[in-house]
Amino acid sequence: MHVSPLRLADVADLYLVALHSGLGTPAFEPDEVVRCRAVLNTAVDAIITIDEHGIIASANPATARLFGYSEPELKGKNISMLMPEPWRSEHDDYLSRYLQTGRARIIGIGRQIKALRRNGQEFLVHLAISEFSVGGRHYFTGIVRDLSDLERVQKQLLQSERLAAIGQMVTGLAHESRNALQRAQACLDMLALDLEHQPEQLDLAKRARNALQDLHRLYEEVRSYAAPIHLEFRDCDLSSIWRKEWENLATARRDREISLQEQIAPESPRCEVDIHRMEQVFRNILENSLHACGHRGCITVQTALAELDGRPALLIRISDNGPGFRPEAAQQVFEPFFTTKQKGTGLGMAIVQRILHAHGGTITAANGKNGGAEISLLLPRMHSSRRGHNA
Repeated sequence: MHVSPLRLADVADLYLVALHSGLGTPAFEPDEVVRCRAVLNTAVDAIITIDEHGIIASANPATARLFGYSEPELKGKNISMLMPEPWRSEHDDYLSRYLQTGRARIIGIGRQIKALRRNGQEFLVHLAISEFSVGGRHYFTGIVRDLSDLERVQKQLLQSERLAAIGQMVTGLAHESRNALQRAQACLDMLALDLEHQPEQLDLAKRARNALQDLHRLYEEVRSYAAPIHLEFRDCDLSSIWRKEWENLATARRDREISLQEQIAPESPRCEVDIHRMEQVFRNILENSLHACGHRGCITVQTALAELDGRPALLIRISDNGPGFRPEAAQQVFEPFFTTKQKGTGLGMAIVQRILHAHGGTITAANGKNGGAEISLLLPRMHSSRRGHNA
């Protein structure tokens, strides 16, 4: 006979509730109780039983893992501790009204709600609740399923659809505009020849030509931002990439006293990455750091071994001794078209974030200990397919 997980949970929790309430051992066969308890303890989803006052009577191990509490820390506490506001403050009143009126908004239905971990993080869950009685007292069993991954995938799909639409639009626009830009460029080149001995007019022609180049660059950056990211992973020493990009930025450092310092962990900073994409990452970050330093300064690259989702990772911090981020800028630096520069599209760091996420990594921006800006990259050391194979 098929028994649903919710029914198994009710049987096992009914057994526990009866023992704790002094009603004695319920009339179940011992092996049935053992089976139910085993199902409860090994269930992937969190299963919680509360009494009519909202006090937790039992919680399975998955509940402790999901919310970050130990089982003893949960038992005897009000279930509202696992809810963010405003549901936390309203829960006891809702429970009381239900017991008086019998009108349920969620019991027996199930829905998506927000839950609260011990560390204060809110996350999306699906909650299904059933009700039972023992000795005239009401109890409720809830099955809680973590939907964080589903929510993240849905956001990624939505973002991909938006980017695809932007990419298609910009590609078409760039294609239609390219001929016009090229004609304008050719006319300006010919005009510059005629204005060779008229410096003021020649300067205006050069400015117009630079404006056309900026417009073309804008098209290319938007197209690059919106285009799908396809990665070719190769094992490499990341220090060789940032050193190469530092040398490529020699022109930007001309007549400026700006140095690059490295503080590398004893183990070589090797990762499996797409080398071309990581060149983009370091070039964009170093360009921003150079801009922040002005005419004199120091940029520091630090590495340390770390973990990401329980896997070996490399932490890379790139900091400068410039003025640092304004409070709002640190939050907006990865938003498309946000920039503090007089020139630029504001897409550089948005592209960097997309590349890091495509590698399964993370990136954050903050002010460092010395006050300058600090960008922190956390990269898995092995490509995800190899991690799964080696596991």
